[in-house]
Amino acid sequence: METNFLFFIIFTATILVARIFLYFYPISSPTIGNFRIHHYMYGLVLALVGVFLGSVVIYSIGLGLFIDEFGLLIGGGKTHKDNYSKLSLIILGAFVILVFIFRNQLLFWM
Repeated sequence: METNFLFFIIFTATILVARIFLYFYPISSPTIGNFRIHHYMYGLVLALVGVFLGSVVIYSIGLGLFIDEFGLLIGGGKTHKDNYSKLSLIILGAFVILVFIFRNQLLFWM
């Protein structure tokens, strides 16, 4: 299977799994003191680990987790309900399209 196709399939599947899971099980993020850990933070770490290890799978999962919550951050959302707002979903869709268009450039290190 072509690397950029595999990357996009895993990236998209990660977003779908995260969205479906959190829709049915809207659990709170872990909190350390007053600091709340969100899945975009795990995604950023995984994406960097994937780049360091040269792993398309880890990089795809990490980028998917990061982009999944990016619309919420850009749109200024604060609640679980905001993550499924029209604005958040439009931003998410736009970033998924951008990742598809630039998938070869996102994999330049592979």
